[in-house]
This record gives sequence, structure tokens and C-alpha cells, in this order.
Amino acid sequence: MALVIGNGSYSNVGVLPNAKSDAELIAGAFRRNGFSTVSLNFDLAREKIVDALKAFAAEADRADWAVVYYAGHGIEIGGTNYLIPTDARLASDRDISFEAIALEQVLLEFEVSRKLRRVILDACGDNPFRTMRRTMAVRSIGRGLARVEPEGATLVVYAARDGQVALDGGGSNSPFAEALAKHIETPGLEINLLFRRVRDDVLNLTGRKQEPFVYGSLPAAEFYFHSTR
Repeated sequence: MALVIGNGSYSNVGVLPNAKSDAELIAGAFRRNGFSTVSLNFDLAREKIVDALKAFAAEADRADWAVVYYAGHGIEIGGTNYLIPTDARLASDRDISFEAIALEQVLLEFEVSRKLRRVILDACGDNPFRTMRRTMAVRSIGRGLARVEPEGATLVVYAARDGQVALDGGGSNSPFAEALAKHIETPGLEINLLFRRVRDDVLNLTGRKQEPFVYGSLPAAEFYFHSTR
């Protein structure tokens, strides 16, 4: 099962032109490669993201694989990573837990899938809320997303590793989405090799300005998006 979200049209910050097309590209790749359920969503406000996560979690315990792909704005504040809904205002850093969705919450919602859990974040990672008030000097606002250490058979994939910003690229899709869709549809690529190939492609496409990164580890088994068997 896969939940795919493309947040591009924001009410209070700039538009992300490729988020919708990236979500469509990845959802299509999932459907063509054996995912029984792919929920594709665009421009979700906070309440709608929560509803989508709840619906996904209610079904994920039946799935061997549960995958969430998110394209949109993301931000790290005080060491915690957040997905930014389209209705977020974030006038102050203390608004973040009320207006955004913590990555930890996303991971909790589908920890019951049987074999593999994966969150893929094609999030730009640069703070788009330039006028956000800082209320606590000790609460940092980072460039890019912060490193994570997921537990169990869970992998978290960043389009740009911790501390980097993901790029839109010059075409209709981001370099990361373009590389990911290509390799999802390559037969016989074990999942760890697949993401190493995605990494190499994105480094080449961006002149080594962006390096995708995988956090977490899997049990001693082979996993394929597109098996040759």
C-alpha cells in the first residue's frame, strides 16, 4: 500500500511547481509495480493530512509493504522534522506543533505493516516562512531536515540528506522523483541497490549539490519494487 501526497499550492508561502507532477509520477510507478492500493492526494491542509494518515493506518496492518511518499515543504525546528500542510501560517516557531505534522507521527501511524515500512520525503527542507518569529533562542531552525534513526523494519529516505536542501530541477519533475521513478521500474533491483542508484543519479543531475540519503536498516531479506521472479 502507498500513500502519496503532493503539496504544491500553499496559502501563505510560495508555490512548489513540481510537487503535484512528482506525486503523480511516483504514484504511477507504484501502481505499475504491484501496489494494490495507491492513495494519491494533492494540496492537503493539516486536517486533511491527518485524515489521510488515519485512513492509511487503518489499512496498513494488512499490507506487506506500507510506503508514504511526500512532496512539499518540510522544516526542521528544534531537532524535529515537520511536513508543512498547505494552510500553515507559522507566524511563530511555537505554532509548529499545532499547524504542521511531525515526521514521528507519520512513522507511528503505519508501524504495523508486516514486512517493510518506508517514508520517502521529497521535501525542499528550507524554511519558507521568512517572517516567522523566534520565541526561544535555544530552538534552532535548521537548513534542510534533521537526521533520523527509525526503528524496526523502517527506512526513511530523504531526497536531500540532513542539512541539505532538495532542488526542483529544470523540468517538470524534481531530480529525485525522476531518478526514483526510473529505478522503481527497473526489474531486479534490490531495494538497497535501488536507492544507491537513485543517489548517484541525483548527484549527477544536480552537479553534486544534492545527495539523497537513507536512514534505518532492514532485516536479512531481499526486497524488490520490481522483481524478475
